[in-house]
Amino acid sequence: MLIDKLQLNAGDSVLDPFCGTGTTLVECMKRNVECVGIEANPACVFASSVKTNWDIRSHRLLECVGDLDLSYRKHLRRFVGYKKDPAYLYLDQAGMLERGWISPEPLRKAICLKNAIAEARTSVHYKNVMRLALLSEVVQGASHVKFGPQLYCSTPKIDADVIGGFDKRIRQIAKDLDLVSVLEHSIAKVFCGDSRNCQGILPVKSKNTFDAVICSPPYPGEHDYTRHTRLELAFLGLVWDVYSVRRIKQAMIRSHTKGIYKSDVEGDTVKDHPCIARLVKEIELRAREKKHGFARLYGKATLEYFGGMKCHLRSIHALLRANGKCAYVVGDQTSYLQVHIPTAEILSSLAEAVGFEVMGIDRWRGRWSTATSRVVDENILLLKRKG
Repeated sequence: MLIDKLQLNAGDSVLDPFCGTGTTLVECMKRNVECVGIEANPACVFASSVKTNWDIRSHRLLECVGDLDLSYRKHLRRFVGYKKDPAYLYLDQAGMLERGWISPEPLRKAICLKNAIAEARTSVHYKNVMRLALLSEVVQGASHVKFGPQLYCSTPKIDADVIGGFDKRIRQIAKDLDLVSVLEHSIAKVFCGDSRNCQGILPVKSKNTFDAVICSPPYPGEHDYTRHTRLELAFLGLVWDVYSVRRIKQAMIRSHTKGIYKSDVEGDTVKDHPCIARLVKEIELRAREKKHGFARLYGKATLEYFGGMKCHLRSIHALLRANGKCAYVVGDQTSYLQVHIPTAEILSSLAEAVGFEVMGIDRWRGRWSTATSRVVDENILLLKRKG
C-alpha cells in the first residue's frame, strides 16, 4: 500500500494528478488522509467525484431508484424516441453502433433509464450516483465492449437485463455507503484539467501544500484512454463529435499516436536527453520499414510523452512541501516496434533535472507484452522533493 510505503498518517495531504476513477482518493479518505485529484478525462472526473461523495444516504438512494419505474416505462413506450437522444446520435455517427459496441435493444433500455434518471425528483448528487451505476451497467453488462491491451467487441447479444443489472449495482453501492458511513474520513476534491500544468489547475494557495503525490500516469504506448471511456462520455453528453473528443485528448499527456497534434512542442524539451534520443532514433529507423502511417509517429509520440511528463514533474515540484515524497506507478513499454522503453528509469532522470531526489525504483509486478510475447516490468518510482 503506497500510503504506508510513504509513511503517511491521518491529516497528511496527498495529490493524485492522474486520479482516473478515484481509487487512490477513496483509499486516502478511508485513512482520513486529505486528498486532491486531477484528471483530464471528464468521464473519469465524474466517476471520481461520485465515488468520493460519502454524504449520500443509502435508504434515500434506494427510495430514488424505486421511484424511477413509472418514468422508465413511459420512455420505453416511446419506442423510437431514443434514436433522437444525443447519446444515440453520437454513437451512431461515430460508427460505434455499426461496429457492434452495443445492440439496439440494450441501448434503447439504457437511454430510457438515463432519461428517467434525469427526470427524477431528487438532488443532483443522488442522480449522479444513479448515473454512475447506469454507466457501469452499460459498459460491463449491456455492451459488447471488452478490455485487453486494446478495446475490442465480443460476440453480440440481442438483449440484456439493463434495469436488473442497474438495480444490483445500486444495491451494492448502498451497502458500500453503509460501510463507509461509520468511518472518520477526509474530504476529497477532484479537478478536471491537464496535469502538465497542475499549478494552473489548483487554487493559488496550493503551493507547498502536499505531503505526497501518489499516482499512475499513462504509459507510452498505443492506449487511447478516451476510446476506453467513449460509451461513458457519450452517455454523459461530454462528447458529440470529433472536435469534442479532440479537446479532451489535447488536455492529456501524449501517450499514443492518435493523440499527437502539430502544435505539440513539449518533446523539444527532452529531444537532447541521451536515452530518449537513442530510443527515438531506434524507433524511427524501424519505422522506415513500415507502411502504415501511425508507425511514422512512434518517435514523435515517445518524445511528446516524456516532454509532457517533464512538464508535469516540474509543475508538481512547487506544490509539494519540503521533503515531500512521490510514488509513480509506471510500466516499461515495447509497443513501438518492440523497442524497450524503460519508463521509470527515464522519468527518474527527468525528475532529477527538475529538482527531485530519486529514492529508488521498486519492481511492482510483471505484465505480459503482446508486442514481444514476454513479461515487462511495472515499477514504483519513488521521489523526494529536495530542500
